Amino acid sequence: MASASPMSPAGTPVAFALSRQQAERVTGGRWIGTVSDVRLRGAASDSRQVRKGCLFACLPGARVDGHDFAAGAVAQGAALILAAKALPGIAPQAAPVLIVADVALALAALAAELRRGLDAMAWIGVTGSNGKTTVKELIAAACSAVGSVHATLGNLNNHLGVPLTVLNTAVDAKFAVVEMGANHAGEIAQLAAIASPSIGVISSLGPAHLEGFGSLEGVARAKSELFAALPPGATAILGVAGLDMVAARHGTSMAKLLAPVRDAAAGRRLVLVGGNECPVDGAVEDDAIVLRTPEGEARLPLLGAHNLANAAVAYQAALAAGVPGARALAGMARVLPVGGRLAARRAGAHVILDDTYNANPGSMMAGLQVLASRPGLRLAVLGGMGELGPDAAHGHRLVGTEAARLGLPLIAVGARGGEILDGYRSAGGADGVLVATREDAVAAAMAKLAAGPTTVLVKASRSSGLEAVVEGLIASITGGSRGGAC
Repeated sequence: MASASPMSPAGTPVAFALSRQQAERVTGGRWIGTVSDVRLRGAASDSRQVRKGCLFACLPGARVDGHDFAAGAVAQGAALILAAKALPGIAPQAAPVLIVADVALALAALAAELRRGLDAMAWIGVTGSNGKTTVKELIAAACSAVGSVHATLGNLNNHLGVPLTVLNTAVDAKFAVVEMGANHAGEIAQLAAIASPSIGVISSLGPAHLEGFGSLEGVARAKSELFAALPPGATAILGVAGLDMVAARHGTSMAKLLAPVRDAAAGRRLVLVGGNECPVDGAVEDDAIVLRTPEGEARLPLLGAHNLANAAVAYQAALAAGVPGARALAGMARVLPVGGRLAARRAGAHVILDDTYNANPGSMMAGLQVLASRPGLRLAVLGGMGELGPDAAHGHRLVGTEAARLGLPLIAVGARGGEILDGYRSAGGADGVLVATREDAVAAAMAKLAAGPTTVLVKASRSSGLEAVVEGLIASITGGSRGGAC
């Protein structure tokens, strides 16, 4: 199957004793088999990830159906099969089959049941418009300085990834850091009900997934569902660095954006990182950031002022989880850039800033500001952003306007690239071109690179596929080598 299941790098998943009666009560399903109870260790939705004793969830995929892999999962040692239909190929004595109306909902219910027995750990929920994966990695690094950490692998942060993350919680974990993504109101509340975080972190508020949230105020309300799910007295952390400018660009105010946040966080300790009471302190260097705190400082191999703000948010989360400040800084200093998220890759005399994993206007502008701070020749290769709804044209033009304001040469790619170029030219940008395809973008960029060593930012939503431009540039520059990290 195509999907992957998060298996904790820390080791063996915690044991989950599940009886027939408990399983049927929690899921509303029907237990088929002669075994009356099982002792589960972990869960998988990909038969290639099945380990002895785990639960296998038969989820339908884009190309395959998990039910077709159930018998193979049993042969590999799966102790329980979660399915939406009868599986005659599995002998009753081999492994019980729990037949439910909706496998994904039942998986979530079982994860929530396991989570209720794991209150001895610190559970940290992380969401946000920009930077949530980086913040998740930074929190995990900070907490790892004092104990084992179980964290979301990659970006498995949706209605399937969160339950699998919880069910695969490592037996020796002292901290769990669970990333939560959403593109519609109500989704964060559902994910938080599964993971039951004791600390909530919103990395930032920005114009992401406006198609589903409707407005920037809608984003603030939806993300704040995480804070509403926290227990009374818990710590709720929000990154607000630059939020006033984001609000102004979208015709609202920071006060209006913070109103639903404050309502959701009522009865909790709200920390606004980047505000007057908790400012972001540090420095942005050419190839790193330096976070300064009262307990010391840490130099991290990340780029840009936005990542300095992310680091400050993560630091506060680690403190809330009981990690001493100096230890948290030491752990964070060991973090590495997340692939496809403003990762610098050297190719010959040039540096490619690969920021192709995803994009919205806020992250686009952050990437452009990093590019503008680099010495020497610079070039922005930008493509379309998805899920912006009615504000899509405006958001793309804003990005072009920012590129022009920063004086950056621009190659805009694809249909949405035309809107970026319109904003660029309207703001006085004089060195911009529109190309139709990724191959055309590589050719146009290579012509620019002939002028000398250049830093190239390549950024768009994943749907634009500009990772192919990154690889095409590196191959063209190096003669086929993959290049190296800076």
